Amino acid sequence: MDFFAWVNRRFGNPLEWSSAAKATMLMAATLAMHGQYTLWAHYCLAHPELSAEAIQAEFLQGELPVFHGLLLTTFLLCLLLPLLWRLFGDSTLYEYLAANYYGLSHCYFAWLIGTLSLPTGIVLAGAPVLGFIFFNRSAVVVAFVNSSLALLVISLMSAWGGLPYSPVIRQFISPDGHVLLFWAGNFIFYSVPHLLFLFGLAYLVLRRWREREDQAHTMSRIDPLTGLLNRRSILIQLGREQERSVQQDSPMAVVMVDLDHFKQINDTWGHEAGDYVLIAAAEVLQKNVRQNDRVGRYGGEEFLLVLPGADLEGARLLAERCRQQLEALEVMLFDGRRLRASASMGVCCNQRERTLTPEMMLRRADKALYVAKESGRNRVVTVDD
Repeated sequence: MDFFAWVNRRFGNPLEWSSAAKATMLMAATLAMHGQYTLWAHYCLAHPELSAEAIQAEFLQGELPVFHGLLLTTFLLCLLLPLLWRLFGDSTLYEYLAANYYGLSHCYFAWLIGTLSLPTGIVLAGAPVLGFIFFNRSAVVVAFVNSSLALLVISLMSAWGGLPYSPVIRQFISPDGHVLLFWAGNFIFYSVPHLLFLFGLAYLVLRRWREREDQAHTMSRIDPLTGLLNRRSILIQLGREQERSVQQDSPMAVVMVDLDHFKQINDTWGHEAGDYVLIAAAEVLQKNVRQNDRVGRYGGEEFLLVLPGADLEGARLLAERCRQQLEALEVMLFDGRRLRASASMGVCCNQRERTLTPEMMLRRADKALYVAKESGRNRVVTVDD
């Protein structure tokens, strides 16, 4: 099973989450990161043989209460935000709180290992980019400005001697000029949680964006009732096939289809019954055309078939097959009653006049359809008839 598809089904669209839900999610991720840092500190202190040359053990020991305090504070915020949501409703203030806490708390850890280190750069560059997609923009801007100012102050104070730079690091470069493997590995260790969090959330959000875009694209092309191409899309297909017909000097045809007595069906049985008939007729037409043919709902009870490569006789035979299948159709209504339907059709082909424009073909097919209606309906009429 696709993990991200499961997450989408389980948690819905992240872009539609409430501010409290977004803030709680960020606090949960922050709690996991703070927990990782705290476990790292305890592990280093418990195994001095691995970190003696790299870690200022005495300083790290003294900072453990801060580690524990931040971890407890983050845990309490994870509990508090949903409670505030239930008591006072949703508010963007939750996003301001979470974003600023996330940024400023990581400034402390950035000071411990160096404000110019790899993990600091990843958080400073990656978090705002994702934040602008997912969170309230003003909250992200405020948090980014506050965190950047905090890092700037820490860096300047370190440069001026007011604060030690990366005080937890005893030695970063070995005497032979190489980065200590301990710190190379631990910088990656510090960076990976942020990368995983940012990548996972970005993937989830952008996936939903792509799904929305695909849905919007589909809705702009497809008739929502019948699932056929809508009027705009079928006319675009007609234009493309007409151009191809001229370029390749091959015939093409159009068939205008109109369901007989459709207004009477709506008036007698109701519009819901009319919808059933339209859906059933669309299925019949779709099943009886060739693979490269196009079927669209032209409007109301009218359909349009675009038949590339079809000469007049081939188009007439295909239209006749569709007419016969529609005539044999029985539509089962929601209450068990059955309706019969039929259709009149007008056919136009450019086999003798390749230069016929789409508009001219539609007018001729519509004229043939009018003749079919006037001649008693439930029949196929071609332009040459």
